[in-house]
Amino acid sequence: MAEQEQKESVQSQLISAAGRYMGYGLSWALSTLLFLLGGWWLDGKVGTVPLFTILGAFVGGGAGFYSLYRHIVADPQDQNEDVEP
Repeated sequence: MAEQEQKESVQSQLISAAGRYMGYGLSWALSTLLFLLGGWWLDGKVGTVPLFTILGAFVGGGAGFYSLYRHIVADPQDQNEDVEP
């Protein structure tokens, strides 16, 4: 019986981790898309066809990557530093 509960606990931890990391990836993709579309809209208003679209894609990708890095690398290190005496 304890073995069954342990398997269920491991499965729930895996599902939780998968959901968290898929959320991080989705956040990266959506920030890239949002900035790309914002650049495309700005290009339409200003008349500089590919400039702000490309710039928006790079800025959005960079912002998404920073968020991904912060959640996966920086935050766990901060939590480990808080726990250690």
